[in-house]
Amino acid sequence: PINPHLREFHCSFEEEPICMFTQDKNDDFDWTRHSAATRDTKYTPNTGPSTDHTGSKQGFYMYIETSRPRKEGDQARLVSPFFNIAPKNPYGITNPPAYCFGFFYHMYGKHIGTLNAFLKQKGQMTLEAPLWSLSSNQGDRWKQAKVSIHPTSSFQVVLEGIRGPGIEGDIAIDDITLEEGECRDPPPNISANALSTSSHIWLLYATLVLTLLEGQR
Repeated sequence: PINPHLREFHCSFEEEPICMFTQDKNDDFDWTRHSAATRDTKYTPNTGPSTDHTGSKQGFYMYIETSRPRKEGDQARLVSPFFNIAPKNPYGITNPPAYCFGFFYHMYGKHIGTLNAFLKQKGQMTLEAPLWSLSSNQGDRWKQAKVSIHPTSSFQVVLEGIRGPGIEGDIAIDDITLEEGECRDPPPNISANALSTSSHIWLLYATLVLTLLEGQR
């Protein structure tokens, strides 16, 4: 296993040994490591990313090449190294421990299939239902996914790309992170804040009116 006690893991695929990720031997094809600067998109324009998640044409990401000989339904699985879970906390704060698994994805093209994320625990032979799954064209932009996982033994995370009905189906992933603790929600936007404030004021007002009415009895 990669570390005795996982606090944080981050992989942006900039180096060739792709952070000890491996290609599943039992799938149909492999993920490809590439940068937009070296990738030839003239054969299949209108699909895949034009930069890595940070906006760099030189930066690397992993993607599924859906041109021939790929056919609909073909699967490519990228498997992380094994992670040891934190030892049992003597204070019982998190038991079993929780981790936040995050990654950026780019699903652009009219033939996009499906991207699945799985948790695979030690000794588990088959993958259970995905923790996270998304299908079809999501537009020409990188988006982040975050999912809380609660492993009970050392574990791996698996990202599976499934080819859609045609060649404009390149799915890309970048910046995979694993952090200790549940995923925290992104900060709420202003309108949501304003809404909650006004509802608090309204509740306060309603309570005040009720108290005054009570007093008049």
